[in-house]
Amino acid sequence: MMAVHQTTPRFWTPGEVAIVQEVVERCWATIERRNAEEKLRKSEALLRIAGRTARLGGWALDLPDRITWSDEVCAIHEMPTGTLPSLEQALGFYTPPSREAIGNAFEACARRGTPFDLELELITLNRSRIWARAIGEAQRNAAGAITRIQGAFQDITERKRAEIGIKRLNRVYAVLSQINGLIVRVRDPDELYREACRIAVEAGAFRMAWVGVIDPQTLDGEVVAWHGVEQGFIDQIRLTARDGTPCSDWPASRALRRCLPVICNDLATTDTQVPLRDELLSSGHRSAAYFPLMPAGRPEAVIALFAGEPDIFDDQETRLLLELAGNISFALDHIEKEKKLNYLAYYDALTGLANRSLFLERLAQYMRIADGGGHRLGLYLIDLERFKNINDSLGRPAGDELLKQVAQWMTRNLGDTDLSARVGPDQFALVLPQVKPDGNVTRLLEKTMEAFLEHPFRLNEGLFRIAAKVGVALFPEDGVDADTLFKHAEAALKKAKASGDRYRFYTQAMTASVAAKLTLENQLRQALDKEEFVLHYQPKVSLGSGQLTSAEALIRWNDPRTGLVPPGQFIPVLEETGLIHDVGRWALRKAVQDYLRWRAAGLAAVRIAVNVSPLQLRHRGFIAEIEQAIGIDAQAAAGLELEITESLIMEDVKHSIATLQAIRAMGVRIAIDDFGTGYSSLSYLAKLPVDTLKIDRSFVVDMTSGPQGLALVSTIIHLAHSLKLKVVAEGVETDEQSRLLQVLSCDEMQGYLFSKPLPGEEYEARYLVARPR
Repeated sequence: MMAVHQTTPRFWTPGEVAIVQEVVERCWATIERRNAEEKLRKSEALLRIAGRTARLGGWALDLPDRITWSDEVCAIHEMPTGTLPSLEQALGFYTPPSREAIGNAFEACARRGTPFDLELELITLNRSRIWARAIGEAQRNAAGAITRIQGAFQDITERKRAEIGIKRLNRVYAVLSQINGLIVRVRDPDELYREACRIAVEAGAFRMAWVGVIDPQTLDGEVVAWHGVEQGFIDQIRLTARDGTPCSDWPASRALRRCLPVICNDLATTDTQVPLRDELLSSGHRSAAYFPLMPAGRPEAVIALFAGEPDIFDDQETRLLLELAGNISFALDHIEKEKKLNYLAYYDALTGLANRSLFLERLAQYMRIADGGGHRLGLYLIDLERFKNINDSLGRPAGDELLKQVAQWMTRNLGDTDLSARVGPDQFALVLPQVKPDGNVTRLLEKTMEAFLEHPFRLNEGLFRIAAKVGVALFPEDGVDADTLFKHAEAALKKAKASGDRYRFYTQAMTASVAAKLTLENQLRQALDKEEFVLHYQPKVSLGSGQLTSAEALIRWNDPRTGLVPPGQFIPVLEETGLIHDVGRWALRKAVQDYLRWRAAGLAAVRIAVNVSPLQLRHRGFIAEIEQAIGIDAQAAAGLELEITESLIMEDVKHSIATLQAIRAMGVRIAIDDFGTGYSSLSYLAKLPVDTLKIDRSFVVDMTSGPQGLALVSTIIHLAHSLKLKVVAEGVETDEQSRLLQVLSCDEMQGYLFSKPLPGEEYEARYLVARPR
């Protein structure tokens, strides 16, 4: 409002009023324009902040060679803001393979309008080596000619380094795993050395590996095994654990003398006296590490590993390789001791399995590996039932034949004779080297016992099925040394035989837990028969329009004794017992029935997503179950989406692709659930026949805690969109999360911000409206 006062009477003629009114209107227009400009300025500032946070900028190439970079692209190249390089200067930043990829992409885009999406390696103005993602598409003039190529440019160095780091650690874990398996079965040091070098190169992707051994008397030595290198190079290496010789300060000799690893993370710049350095560099070796092997605490050998990149041997990888060297040292100590003993004293002459003495040594070795790996270990003692009756009725030869066949069955089913032994007249022992966090010991035990009971043994031309009792002890809970663990497994076996149970655990708490699970299993079987399971629906909404797009069906158990039971209390038991097949089949049929019922009632029903368990996807009849659930109704197929966790798909990618292709051929959509929590290969991700990526809730939470979380979510969204996939964010609980997801162009969200999971009737009443006729 604006007020103007005048002291002269009758001053305000119509003309004067018109002039003042025009002034007021112009002032008001000026104010509105400035407000709009301020609002635009703030919006642009926010976009610039988002671009800097995600290290994302824009670029353009006005054909033929005029380059324009945004400030953020200049910053990524470490160039001054506003730099406008020529095309030749811009290409000069990139490594030859990346430069060739850019040239091919520009040519295809300029000639045919082919868009591109590249991952490039470049060296910045300040010599920093980074990775970037470049997306480009053609722009045409009014006449339809391509005159410009433009797109986005993002620094993805952290993601690429993380990918490379994960791949390297996975390879080191593979080396550790394979050599741990090797040291259990190999009985010759030379074979152990040769195989360790081969595994390091083939499984660990090291460019070269060699092992040198010193003479305990002279302390001088030589290389005895190698892989990835010619003998001519090996012959030039000298090795000693003595002081005062020309090669005493060479890395391998220092590792032996000091009993400590020696790391050379950049052979080109290190001041360590690396022998044959120029030859190593010219053949592509950039870093090296030397680890002493010390059986019984004495340095006797050294293993040298060489990589093609600098700075490979970081703290995490060095710790794993130290563990590897320790395990090889332990194996060498074990081999040395074993050679002093009579071989036959360690094996059962009748079955060929290890006897109790050898098994206890192997058990101690497995316990050492389990302790180093931070996981648990299981020990089974198995007692054959009615063995005395077979001996008495069929004769001793038949009893001996049964023991041989049992040993053969165990070897055939376990695949590794080092895991089993005959430890008594009718008793066998079996070690489970790693008990998984989900408690696979009980499930594997029951599965093995059922398979054993179903197997027919042929004795005196007759077929017999033999039952067994089992005692179980776990490391480290039930014993920290082999003798104690074995003794406690014997105690558990005695309790099983006395109680009539098929098996007993030494730990009473675990026995009670097994009993509770059995009770819960019976209750769940009854719940399925009595139709106590129900579906709750959690809506998904569009971040652009706020409209309902679909809903996820979630299984709930309405226990008449206690009310609704949290899924975490019964879903694992359904998985463990195999009941998930029946309950999952029910959930699939129920979701389809609800969807069709809502449509038949004239409601605007949206697509229903149903979770698929690992056991369901692996089951060979799963595709037929889906066909049966949707029948021949095209609407049923169009209204159904299956959500499958990323880790499950990646367990067997080829099988998953074939199964998902068959499902999509029916018209059913596929979503990858909990994306980001597994280890998807980008090459496989592009091949997967899926429609949607669901970003795991943990990433949504981290998105608001710092720029790294936001950049990660942005990368996932851009990756999904580049693959033509829809993106759904899970676990959205705050307005801030919702706003950021909108800025990042996420398609949909799901979470408590919009709605918790609702019973079917409440979901229908609240969100499903009648379709217009």
